[in-house]
Amino acid sequence: MRMDAGASRLTLGYLLLATLWVLLSDQLLAGLDLSVRLEERLQSFKGLAFVAFTGTWLYLLLHCHARARAQTWLSLSANTERLDLALDAARDGLWDWDPARQQVFFSPSYAALLGMTQAELGNTREAWAARLHPDDCEQALHALLTFDHTQHYENTHRLRHRDGSYRWILSRGRLLLDAQGKPTRFIGIASDITRRRADEESLRQAAAVFDATQEGVLVTDRALRVVHVNPAFTRITGYGAAEIIGQQPSLLKSGRHDSAFYHGLWHALQSRGAWSGEVWNRRKSGEIYPQWQNIRSIRDERGEVSHYVAVFSDISALKRSQHELDYLAHHDPLSNLPNRLLFTERVEHALERATVEQPGAVLLIDLDHFKHINESLGHNIGDLLLKAVGDRLGTLLDKGMTLARLGGDEFGLLCERCQDATQAASLARRLLSTLGAPFDLNDHEFYISASIGISLFPGDAENLEQVMRNADSALFKAKSSGREGYAFYVHELTEFARLRVELVSALHHALENHELRVYYQPLHDLASGALIGAEALVRWQHPQRGLVPPGEFIPVAEDSGLIGAIDAWVLEQACRQMVLWQEQAEAPRFVAVNVSSRQFGRDGLDRQVARVLADTGLDPARLELEVTESAIMANPDAAQALLHRLRALGVRLAIDDFGTGYSSLARLKRLPVHKLKLDQSFVRGLPHDSDDVAITRAVVALGHSLELKVLAEGIERPEQVEFLRQIGCDYGQGYLFGRPQPVAPALAVPPLASRRPVTVAPRTS
Repeated sequence: MRMDAGASRLTLGYLLLATLWVLLSDQLLAGLDLSVRLEERLQSFKGLAFVAFTGTWLYLLLHCHARARAQTWLSLSANTERLDLALDAARDGLWDWDPARQQVFFSPSYAALLGMTQAELGNTREAWAARLHPDDCEQALHALLTFDHTQHYENTHRLRHRDGSYRWILSRGRLLLDAQGKPTRFIGIASDITRRRADEESLRQAAAVFDATQEGVLVTDRALRVVHVNPAFTRITGYGAAEIIGQQPSLLKSGRHDSAFYHGLWHALQSRGAWSGEVWNRRKSGEIYPQWQNIRSIRDERGEVSHYVAVFSDISALKRSQHELDYLAHHDPLSNLPNRLLFTERVEHALERATVEQPGAVLLIDLDHFKHINESLGHNIGDLLLKAVGDRLGTLLDKGMTLARLGGDEFGLLCERCQDATQAASLARRLLSTLGAPFDLNDHEFYISASIGISLFPGDAENLEQVMRNADSALFKAKSSGREGYAFYVHELTEFARLRVELVSALHHALENHELRVYYQPLHDLASGALIGAEALVRWQHPQRGLVPPGEFIPVAEDSGLIGAIDAWVLEQACRQMVLWQEQAEAPRFVAVNVSSRQFGRDGLDRQVARVLADTGLDPARLELEVTESAIMANPDAAQALLHRLRALGVRLAIDDFGTGYSSLARLKRLPVHKLKLDQSFVRGLPHDSDDVAITRAVVALGHSLELKVLAEGIERPEQVEFLRQIGCDYGQGYLFGRPQPVAPALAVPPLASRRPVTVAPRTS
């Protein structure tokens, strides 16, 4: 409109100037009264002058207009270039719709958004609408036609790309109106937001997963301050977002992992950027639970760590399931006992730990004639019986034992601390005895027996296959021998164990039938030869075998636990005999009684001695208790306290078998004992064995330095007596002075004081 007004003003000005020029110049010429010819010439000159003037003025006017137009064009070109560059940088396209002509201008960058040229895209709204996605067509056209010109236009829709795919386009623009309010053009820009829409969709999905996932998610900044958690985190840990955000993840530590564990975790994060593994954490309630956790470090555009993300799941249920599966895999479902798999694993581990000093045994137990019960009463009763057998056998288990059901009616028993064949045989007899009692099941009474095969290790076998094969072979022997018994893999062990078990049984009868006897061996003063005491020694007068050697039945008594009863009986018999001897002139001054290591290690020995002394009326000073050096050193503190209590009773105390143990001299000097008994193994080589001579001299000197008497055991030759006298040994005992005898013969032996002293002729070399 401004251009039209300027042209009108210019035209009107020109007409006014031309009119004034014509009128005024004509009037001027008319007033000059010129000749016609001159007037004509002046008229021509006036016209030419007007033409020259107006031509010059028109030239100047057009020249100024051209310069202004050129400047405007340059400015417009620069602006257009900047707009194109801006649109190109923003990857946006320009559109311009002329409502009057119903044509649309699409910039090259707009066409490029769809992989097309301007010509291919066209310049009509219809061509543009044809490329709209069917689902967006109605909405996009409605938004375009009903647009409120007072606002900015913005719409999102999909347009078909040249490759057939659809791209999300964001269009923004403005409607321009003329003075009358009529639209003159509708112009705007378009952006391809397909990637952004995909990213937003991914973010929405990630947010949905973040909130809905069953795994806990914890996000920290680089300073390890919690910045975000998801709902699953709260459900698993018990901590709300407000309680944990801003805190350190160490708040969740259980305390089960040491610093080396966390050092390895951080080393993996720093070197690989990720760590995964099992970790134990603590809930808000204090409960410690297992997690499977994945931690990853997040880096920014500079490659610096900006965040850490931990994703974890509570695997408590998985652990329980694994435990249950492991239990099912290793246990018999009927009896709940370990099955063959677990049994063989434990046997294998026991083999790895077994030594000659710490042997073990495997016992295979097979029920005799069990199939008859299944066939006659059915499998339900059979299953009940198998379960009852397992329960009953389980009552015999001690530490280091495993009872398993290996399948069918076969059970296995692993004893990791089986000292020898005797102990294994004793265990087998206990098992058979336990099964001998009747079973009451569903108003039925059952009697059942079993056969047992025994394999010792590492003596019989060195590996699992050998142990199980040997036990199977022994079981076959037991069944072949008439069932209801046991057998060892080695026949000699079977016979030996049978004899030992029979010996234990016979010992029980010996106590009940008064077959035990007390023999006494005299103790003499080496200097004077006088009888000073007698040592009480137990003997067994078997009704068929005669006198059983002590070396045969004493170890059996110790293993079977009968030694305590035997020791108590010997103590009482010796004390009663000493009461009778007190009234005789040449009787022993005291009686010495051995205390076994088993009896010494039990509580109440002092009370037992006090009771026997009170019952028999014996003067405590006439009783001497002999305790082995090894029994004292087994528990030195307890032994010292017990010896002090015994000493307080007034009895005499001696250390037996001195030199065979490992006494501490620091403890020895504090023990309230009266005497050291030099073991016969050192006396046997006297006086010719230099080692025995040195040891004997040392023991005698040690005893005297501690103000103790020294007694030498096992004296059998006169030269031994002479040597012991020379080095100052106080007392002696052995076959040279008298063998252990019953009461009457022992008293009949005249004391050495009434005989000529034993002398030894000097050796001539």
